Amino acid sequence: MRIGKYIRQLKELTVSPHYQSKGEFNPFYTINIDVEKDIRPFVGDGSIKFKSVEQGSGELLKNYGGKYSFQINVNDSDTDKYIFLTKKLVTGHLGQKTRKDSTASSNINEFLSLYFLIHKDYTNPVDFQSEISKKVGPTGVLDGEGSSVTYERLIELLDKDASADRDIQIGYNNSIAVAKDLPKSFDKLYWVPRGKPEGVAKNNPSDIIIKLVDGNFVGYSNKISAGKDVTPKFNTSITAFYSKLTSSVQIRSVQNMIDKAWNDVKLDKKYIQSNKALSMFSISNEKFSETSSKSGFAKIAKVFQREKLKFYAEDFYYPFRNNLIDTLGQYLKNPTNMAYFLNTVGYYTFPDPSATPCPYKLLIGNEKGVSTIKDVSSNEDQRQIFFTKGSIELSNCTYKYDNKGQSMVVGFNYKPLNKKVTFPLTMRTRASGGWSGKSLYITTSGFKITWLVSNN
Repeated sequence: MRIGKYIRQLKELTVSPHYQSKGEFNPFYTINIDVEKDIRPFVGDGSIKFKSVEQGSGELLKNYGGKYSFQINVNDSDTDKYIFLTKKLVTGHLGQKTRKDSTASSNINEFLSLYFLIHKDYTNPVDFQSEISKKVGPTGVLDGEGSSVTYERLIELLDKDASADRDIQIGYNNSIAVAKDLPKSFDKLYWVPRGKPEGVAKNNPSDIIIKLVDGNFVGYSNKISAGKDVTPKFNTSITAFYSKLTSSVQIRSVQNMIDKAWNDVKLDKKYIQSNKALSMFSISNEKFSETSSKSGFAKIAKVFQREKLKFYAEDFYYPFRNNLIDTLGQYLKNPTNMAYFLNTVGYYTFPDPSATPCPYKLLIGNEKGVSTIKDVSSNEDQRQIFFTKGSIELSNCTYKYDNKGQSMVVGFNYKPLNKKVTFPLTMRTRASGGWSGKSLYITTSGFKITWLVSNN
């Protein structure tokens, strides 16, 4: 690995026989081996490709280590020879640009917002990367469990970031803003993409947390650019969301609606093979996960493809998603169900009163100039709404959905404060390589709270 002026090749890469992009299967990959020396003498002339398979067949030609099997394909036909590879040797999907790591950019600017509080000899991104390439051991920053984040880990994070120069500079500018904002000297620095320091609520939205010398905590939620940050908000899978407050009735209800949304998708009877593939697949036997059904879905999709249908788009996934959105909207029209939903949002949004206080602010990164910090208002009216004690406080629960897109608008009236509340609710897949599990991801950009009637 070359640090400094180097080309980064580590990206988020899905290696799977069932990988598909935009509804099209692509099990072929580019790999970093000496094809002419290691492969050509055994397969002869022709165009060589490497096809990801669950288990190779025929002769194992070469084992480069690892667990990934690739059948050797010559002139678009599989041979009776295969190889084993490590993921490190797989460099991309044949004919496609490799998708960048979706969290790499935020990881760097978050971590360096803390790192530069104690390492102040920064000059520029190129020199910085050159210097840290020579270092090993602890960086001085801890993770949420209190373990040291090492230079080896930092180098790995940088390697995955295609815009590292920009994000390094943002991290440095963030550190200047944080240093000016801190009320006291600090004791410990925590980078918390997963886990929080002991005592701090797990649902605290901070990306970085600083323990001050007086024992108190402060946090910052990093934003790479300015924008309207409307809280409360959440983003998680629908089954994870409904499991937070552990109501077995609510959990079973949402699980049943997911399975029903699948079973309610109907194909024209003329698609004999696709209907047969669906009838032989029991969605109720699949885990409530975003990724665990990749293999099963891919097998159905291949049958659909033979009948010129698009399983991952308009012929199955879209109707399934639309059914689920509409069913959830109907479900939330019941005030009892809406109250549970709101209480769960409250869990995601507001600190646990029994946890160690850790107030947080928004840290808005800026590459060219000074990063800025914004307070997040503490609105007790909002808190009251999301900790509603029962459905008697809610009325006129509604939803609007066109049965086409991935979002609906949900609303209700909160009677104790005479407020009307509306929020968009989006449901979609976010799996790398295509829809691969029945538990979809749900998110909202925020809740709008207005007076129900004029107070004049």
